[in-house]
Amino acid sequence: MKNIILSLIAFSFLIGEIQFSGDARFRPRYDIKENGENFQETNKSTADLYYLYRARLNMKANIGDGWFFNSKLGTLGVAGMTKIGSSDNEPGNINSYRPTVSFMELYFGGMKDDWGFWAGAFPLKYNPSLDLHFYSDKLVDIPFVIFNNSSTLGFAGYRSVSGYKLNWFLSVDNNVTEREEFSDGSEPIDDCDDFTLGMDANLTFGSVSVTPRLLTSFGGTDDDIYPMTLGADILLPELAGFSSGFSYYTSTQGEEEDAEYYKADHMRLSLSRPIKEGKLKFFYDMASKDDDKVSYIWLSYTHTCFKGEMGEMTLSPTFRLQTGKGAGSDSFDEDYSRSKFEVTAQIKFN
Repeated sequence: MKNIILSLIAFSFLIGEIQFSGDARFRPRYDIKENGENFQETNKSTADLYYLYRARLNMKANIGDGWFFNSKLGTLGVAGMTKIGSSDNEPGNINSYRPTVSFMELYFGGMKDDWGFWAGAFPLKYNPSLDLHFYSDKLVDIPFVIFNNSSTLGFAGYRSVSGYKLNWFLSVDNNVTEREEFSDGSEPIDDCDDFTLGMDANLTFGSVSVTPRLLTSFGGTDDDIYPMTLGADILLPELAGFSSGFSYYTSTQGEEEDAEYYKADHMRLSLSRPIKEGKLKFFYDMASKDDDKVSYIWLSYTHTCFKGEMGEMTLSPTFRLQTGKGAGSDSFDEDYSRSKFEVTAQIKFN
């Protein structure tokens, strides 16, 4: 892999249209988990200080007339991070382990003024509807970012309609054999791949920006049921230097008489403001599934240590607090809490 990366960098000097960029992070974290009465194991609470790190390399190639290829190399793990001193396949001592490199993104297509289309493993701009739709068993703690690394597999694009840009994606969630026939005369089995269609458009009303979204999953057989998620993100006018936003999404799967039926929702309030050489960020999530409720708080300050033409260096102390766990399941724990205290050092380069 080292030789491949060096070859790609050398090749970029010959082909000027190929651009490289990337980032690296190091994050010490103090992680406190408090479990409630429903927790079955003996350790009711834990406190752990550990260290996470990652690096990612982006490669972009434009061949002309809007046609492009994009890829991202990194570690295909939780949030793309690796925990120091934790491994099951190290060659020597535990600290001899090194993370493997994978294609986290790999897609190509075309972008024109009024339409665009691409296919492969591509990024999706994060919003809470992705958490609610794809991770209804978790709901909070930005699970789509952490577990999907803000990307999916399939097709995506946009189309200009009546002066508005309609964005869409079609993810391939599960690939199956469409038809199986048996030599013993048994009834053949017909099935279909699982897909999710997502659409959104940005609408501006004066100083207020609204982005309605729809996500609906489908496929399988006539007996399968899938979720549908609706809602919107709203960006409000700046007030006293603070940018603010609000989002609400609701998701349902099947009908009430279905065994796998559920109804869930997710609401977020967010604030941000530049302060000196950095930016303050806060958001509060409230989510529920059936009658179970969970919540989540994020508070961070990103300080820019250096910023130049070639990149930037930042430090971000962050506090995260989750209350409630396992909403909509028999193991729901309303007394559960998880606090994360961390500092992220990040370097970005162009």
